[in-house]
Amino acid sequence: MTLILKFERMWPLIIAFLGLLVSACQDVSKETSSRPSQTAIAEQTVDGASLFHQRCAACHSPTDTGGNSRISQVRKTPEGWFMTVVRMEREGRVVVNRDERRAVVKYLSDSQGLAPVETADFRYILEKRPNIIESPADPELAVMCGRCHSNARYSLQRRDADEWRKLVSFHVVQFPTLEYQTMSAERRWFEEATTEFASRLGENFPLQSTAWDNWRANGMDANPSGQWRVVGYEPGKGRYEGIATISALGGDNYQAVFALSYTDGDAWKGRSEALLYSGYEWRGRNERNGAVLREVYALSEDGSRLSGRWLDIDRDERGGDWTAVRMDAGDSLLAVDPPYLRIGKTREIRLLGVALEGIVDFGPGVKHEIVSRSATEIVVNATSVAGSSQGLRQVSVGSTEFQGSFSLYDRVDTIKVIPENAVARVGGAGGKLLPVPAQFEAVGYNRGADGKPNTEDDIRIGVFPATWSHSDFDELATELEDARFAGQIDNNGRFQPAVAGINPDRYISTNNVGVLAITGTVIDDDRELSGTARLVVTVQRFINPPIN
Repeated sequence: MTLILKFERMWPLIIAFLGLLVSACQDVSKETSSRPSQTAIAEQTVDGASLFHQRCAACHSPTDTGGNSRISQVRKTPEGWFMTVVRMEREGRVVVNRDERRAVVKYLSDSQGLAPVETADFRYILEKRPNIIESPADPELAVMCGRCHSNARYSLQRRDADEWRKLVSFHVVQFPTLEYQTMSAERRWFEEATTEFASRLGENFPLQSTAWDNWRANGMDANPSGQWRVVGYEPGKGRYEGIATISALGGDNYQAVFALSYTDGDAWKGRSEALLYSGYEWRGRNERNGAVLREVYALSEDGSRLSGRWLDIDRDERGGDWTAVRMDAGDSLLAVDPPYLRIGKTREIRLLGVALEGIVDFGPGVKHEIVSRSATEIVVNATSVAGSSQGLRQVSVGSTEFQGSFSLYDRVDTIKVIPENAVARVGGAGGKLLPVPAQFEAVGYNRGADGKPNTEDDIRIGVFPATWSHSDFDELATELEDARFAGQIDNNGRFQPAVAGINPDRYISTNNVGVLAITGTVIDDDRELSGTARLVVTVQRFINPPIN
């Protein structure tokens, strides 16, 4: 091993040391990430509009065209406005308490927010979905803006070209070395940013929007009160379903009481409290097994569906998908569990939804017998007739069709471990930041019509039970014994990182970081199939804003 390679592996230790220098920001970081200050019930006596004019308008003076300078030239999500208000607090420009901050964010989100269609492509960043690799529509903007933060961050703001230009200048003031960094030092960065790219941002993400005008005029009076059918999926644990009852508490505050059950028999009963921003952005909070969970859901434009992700407030990589449909919204088939059937075999399958009436149909080649039936759940014993063609099938109950995939397959040909590239973080050891785990699943694929695995027509079958192991990813990882020190993976595919801090048993007493290969092994009849993913175990994330 060369000295250079070893020095490269010292960077996590250096970063960890530098992290101590900014540890004073940890409390503020948690405050700006997903703490209750943004989600808990707002005091009914706090008026956001009045607070805005009292605390903000002194500096952001009224303009000749109406509104207030700088503020009225921007539209953002609740998280975006939350970050702005906290920055004003951090710089000593305004003083507000939690309820006041929330009320101001609510006022700004309602008056200068984004329409549902404007956030649809970037909800992954609001929901903090882990290990997402972005595919920006404009690669040049990705170089100019996405090299420091996510592309979704600027995509969830709306300004005219002049205001985007001012934002560039603000960046240079806040981060003076910006022009001397990689991918900017070799070009006339400031000139390009304030001309060509400010104009491009103004065209792609303009302040004026018909979608927002229409939404403000017609979509802001939503009331999600009522009974909802819930289905969801938690990676590493599986499908859950149940009923939620939402009640209005006044002032766009709501309470949801839910009773859910998992396929493995576990039950989850809880209550959440939420505030509805911009007429559709549900931000809630509940608790489960001592952990505080944050809910980031979006109400559909017609008010019939509430979907998104819930996540652990301290370790946002942990979470699950949530889809809820009004019980009185008409028939809807929401889930087929499991979403696959082997040709020539019989197994129990559950159909979950609302107002499930009429004939059950799995498509050609599948027979079934109904075991039990209600308006929200149908249980069948389904048999795929020997000799049936493999591929995707359309499942329906009466007039409603399942929008997901259901596949028939004769065998599993390949296993892919997802995510293929993941990050986990050390933590704990007396510090404020807990270890951040990584969750893996083994997904089976069929070879498809061309008969060749690992080609474009491969059929995704679904998630299979697997046994899990981890090992050193490469030669350097082997020499540094990463697999020994970086953590362990359990039987459910959940990797738990080791504790943070200097480890005297390692080379140069470095942190318990490393690069690992995560292997999931599936038994398909008498065959053993495996897939491998890459996991980077790195240091803590000391600054974790609501939008990265």
